[in-house]
Amino acid sequence: MMYFFHGLAALVLGYFVVMASCAPWLKSRHPNMVCHVEEQLLRYMRHKFHALSNEAQKIDTDTDTRLIGKDLFQGLQGHGRCYVLKEVIDFYLGNVLSSEDLHAKYSHLKEIKEFLALLTKQHMSDCNTKNRTQAKHNIDLLKQKLNQLSEKRAAKVIGELFMLLQEIGKYCTVPNMKEPGH
Repeated sequence: MMYFFHGLAALVLGYFVVMASCAPWLKSRHPNMVCHVEEQLLRYMRHKFHALSNEAQKIDTDTDTRLIGKDLFQGLQGHGRCYVLKEVIDFYLGNVLSSEDLHAKYSHLKEIKEFLALLTKQHMSDCNTKNRTQAKHNIDLLKQKLNQLSEKRAAKVIGELFMLLQEIGKYCTVPNMKEPGH
């Protein structure tokens, strides 16, 4: 039993040594950017978002209502747009996509939710804006539209996840930068 604890202690210590030595690589390569989602992350998940959105669009018959569009970014520039996207993702994850029933209904939903949670936590956590009043107003309008959809709201949100990913790509990404000498 004592050997088990020594082994566990060595494993934990080794983990901290590895993390400390990797810390410089985990920092953003773009220190002046607040939001820094690398294109490669989005590219990896694009086909899953597209497949999931197509699945939900078969159920969503409301083609007049748009959640992700010009209205969401009205009056905002640069970081303000990225901030709104982060807040919308947080709202979707906590309020619309939290139902376990949706996981059985949509094939890639669990993986996409995990990806979005990781994306906002590790790559968009510092997104902020000076124009919070306008950003909050735009997000409130999105929430009002969602409330009007009632039981169809999950299908609408899931159907527009691919558009959400495209907007993240447009407003929050930085191109992949090769390390010197590569």
